[in-house]
Amino acid sequence: MTYSDNPRLAKVYAAGTADAQREAYNEWAGRYDADVTGFGIRLPYVGAAVFARYVELGCGPILDAGCGTGMHTLPLALMGYTPITGIDISDGMLEISKSRNIYSELRQMALGPTLDFPHNHFAAAYCIGVLAPGHAPPDSLNGLIRVTRPGGRIVFSVHAHDSPESRPFHDKRRALADAGLWTKLYQTDPFVSMPGGDASIQHAVYVYSVT
Repeated sequence: MTYSDNPRLAKVYAAGTADAQREAYNEWAGRYDADVTGFGIRLPYVGAAVFARYVELGCGPILDAGCGTGMHTLPLALMGYTPITGIDISDGMLEISKSRNIYSELRQMALGPTLDFPHNHFAAAYCIGVLAPGHAPPDSLNGLIRVTRPGGRIVFSVHAHDSPESRPFHDKRRALADAGLWTKLYQTDPFVSMPGGDASIQHAVYVYSVT
């Protein structure tokens, strides 16, 4: 049994290692935007709306963690958010994001507890569509907290339907709050994020403030 009945989604959700993730997204890079648009992807719109509500223009440098092709972050750039640093595990996806000309810097980097940036470097972090099975692990949230300034916002999405695969992400975000590392400011209701791709997959978008 796979996590999704959609063959393309099933492949990326099943990628259990960094090499497998890189290979899966390199293979998908050229078709990614067209495919997820066909799936009716809602994450770029919900994510950008939530980000704009909680992060002021001119706040300072922003980290796009798991930037992919830049599709999810293009609305922020069009609204005037800058400078944005993008990181992604896939060099193929980074080539697409580079062509958008919305990033001040792009670096190939895997998400996890240790990111190659100084402490308190970013004013905000944005991580949409990345914290999921076969993608960035739950302890990626530790890394985002470390590189975001106190008082900075971290806006991210997590699968909202209850499953053994999604639970560790929610356990982690709650544990970090219990440890006093961040405070939840907002969360959306669960919504079907790709109705034309897999209507069983729901997401929610969260905003936390680093303490």
